[in-house]
Amino acid sequence: MRSAFWKAGLFTATALMGMTVTTSVALADDEGAWGPFTANIALTSDYRFRGISQSDNGAAVQGGIDFAKDGWFAGVWASSIDFLDSATKDAPAEVDLYGGYNYAISDATEIGIKAIYYWYPDSDFPGTNQYDYFELGGHISHSFDKFSVLGELYWSPDYFFESGDSVYLAGTASVPLLKEFWFFDGGLSASARVAYMWIDDNATFGTPDYLTWDIGLTATAGIFSFDARYVDTDLSKSECFGGGPFADWCGAGFVGTVTVALPG
Repeated sequence: MRSAFWKAGLFTATALMGMTVTTSVALADDEGAWGPFTANIALTSDYRFRGISQSDNGAAVQGGIDFAKDGWFAGVWASSIDFLDSATKDAPAEVDLYGGYNYAISDATEIGIKAIYYWYPDSDFPGTNQYDYFELGGHISHSFDKFSVLGELYWSPDYFFESGDSVYLAGTASVPLLKEFWFFDGGLSASARVAYMWIDDNATFGTPDYLTWDIGLTATAGIFSFDARYVDTDLSKSECFGGGPFADWCGAGFVGTVTVALPG
C-alpha cells in the first residue's frame, strides 16, 4: 500500500516510535530556539500504524513540525508508505494534519482532545473508495512515582477506504529504567501498549476487528532517540487483507526507529 516519499514539500513531520502512530504534543510554556515550533525527522525499519504495516514491511522516512503554546497545538506529520497500489491509485505518502488542546489537571495528570485529518496524496481515483479520513480523539495521562500511564480513544465517522465508523482504544505504560548510561545522556525507558480496533465494515477495510500490542525500549542521546520495539496483532495471515502479498502486514515483527529532534 505505500511507496517512496512524495516530494520535498512533504518532508515534514513528527516521528513516532515506529508504531504510530499518533503524534503527542505536550504542554510547553518555555519556548526553545524556534519559539513555539519544534520538528523532528525519523527513519524506521517498518511503519506500523495500529499494529499493521503501512510500508509493506519495509523502511519508511518520516518527519513533522509542531506548534504548541498555552496548551493549544497544531502540526503536520508525514511518512512514506507502500500499499502495493495499482498503477492508477498509487499513494506515495501519508500526511496527517492535526490540532487540539491539552490541559494539565495537576502536575501529574493531563487530559487532551485532538482532531486529525489523514490525507493520502495522489490516491483519489474515480470509481474507487477513498483513502482519506477524519478522526477525533482524546487522552488522559498520569505520572506515578516510578511509571506513567496513558489512555487514548479515537473515533472516525468513516474510516480508511470508506469502511464506516471506527473506534480505537489504547492503553500505554512507560517506565524509566536508567537516567543515563554509556553515551545516552537522556537515559533509557521501557514502554508497552495494548489496543483494540473496531471497524464497522470489516469486509471493506479488509480485516476483522483486532487486538494489537507492542513492547520496547527507547534510549536518548542529545537530539537523537533510538527505539527498538516488538509489534504484533491477533490477526492471522488469511485475515490480513486476504493474505497473499499482504499476509505479513499484520504479523509479529521487530521495528527499529532513529529520530532526530529539532532544534537541537
